[in-house]
Amino acid sequence: LCEFDPDDVYRWFMELFIDAYDWVMVPNVIGMGVHADGGIMMTKPYAAGGAYISRMSTHCKGCFFDPKKRTGDDACPFTTLYWDFLDRHRQQFQGNHRIAQQLFGLDRLKDLDEVRSRAKDVLKKLDQGKL
Repeated sequence: LCEFDPDDVYRWFMELFIDAYDWVMVPNVIGMGVHADGGIMMTKPYAAGGAYISRMSTHCKGCFFDPKKRTGDDACPFTTLYWDFLDRHRQQFQGNHRIAQQLFGLDRLKDLDEVRSRAKDVLKKLDQGKL
């Protein structure tokens, strides 16, 4: 969602885990984790917005951000970045039946320009350590 360099993510995992091996980390990080192989290993990226994270976990309890909002100061950064990610990679995902429903939802967003603007702000704040 944040467009991290896949090699940087791979190196981070390799340094963080003592039992990290190339044969595990390359497919898991490059293929599954950051979808940087162009969909060779996984046809659908492992990416989610705040609403999904909220439904599937307890991470959102007590959080200031609203997982159902894409824009505004209280919009969940995961939700904003998820829709921005789909928008930025729309061409790559066109024709992929596994993500067609999400792209249909993206096409229906009336606030896509605001999502793009908020996403830039979220990424800037993350880069500055303010979020």
